[in-house]
Amino acid sequence: MFCKELAITPPLRHLVHCLLYIQQESPKAANLFYFHPPTPQSGICFHFEHSISVYKPSKQTFINQPQTVVVGAQVSPVLIRSQAEYRAVRVGLLPGALYRLTGIPQDQLLDQSVDAEIIFGNELKTLNAMLRQTVLPETALQLIEQFLLNQLPKCRSIHPLDDAMYRLWSQPDALKMDQVALKSGLCVRQFERISHQRIGMHPKLYYKIIRFSKAYHMLEKGEYNSWTDLAYKNNYYDRQHLKKDFRYFTGKNLMDIQQEIRNNSMTIQSKLRYE
Repeated sequence: MFCKELAITPPLRHLVHCLLYIQQESPKAANLFYFHPPTPQSGICFHFEHSISVYKPSKQTFINQPQTVVVGAQVSPVLIRSQAEYRAVRVGLLPGALYRLTGIPQDQLLDQSVDAEIIFGNELKTLNAMLRQTVLPETALQLIEQFLLNQLPKCRSIHPLDDAMYRLWSQPDALKMDQVALKSGLCVRQFERISHQRIGMHPKLYYKIIRFSKAYHMLEKGEYNSWTDLAYKNNYYDRQHLKKDFRYFTGKNLMDIQQEIRNNSMTIQSKLRYE
């Protein structure tokens, strides 16, 4: 898999965490599959030649997705299918940034993906058409960067909660939840209410997803010696605590998740960063 990341320009650093180009080809010209677990990072995913489809358990079938999708907070895993070549740019957003860009309460986007053209209109439609003609990763990244810069005049102001939740994201073991609320200048009840609006969920659930996602990241990269080692590195009490969270967020046991990672056509989770 080929990846290229664009350094975030200073005007976007309060919104965007990463701009990542991903390209994966199947040597057998077959469909590509990726089991995508929950992550704390919402974002916008731009696809190129081939659209993707996502498996919906309620309908027991794959549903085709728009070329570009706005992805809200995830608490449930999804199975992604792409055609023989997968080319995409993932815009990973900082906590609160998707609310600031769209004005949509984030609990309405929980476990949802929405056609970005509905939200951003003709400007996004024009960008999609340009991306379909793009060959060079650098060109695609620059086009998307300019689109994001164009959104800044319409962007809502940052809230102290956004910074507080990013500190929780980048250093989940350093602060307790009441300390995070205090740093955002809110009482606990206000903190919980605004968190639903700007993050999409209760802050304690958000913390659990951060911890789980970091553990999954290490699992996908093979950065652990044993299940107990993986648990302790990610602030779990023990292996059973880790096992419980993995079952909760993936519906699978640890050994099945290991096999799922081996079966994946590509590894996206391991490309996420939390600094």
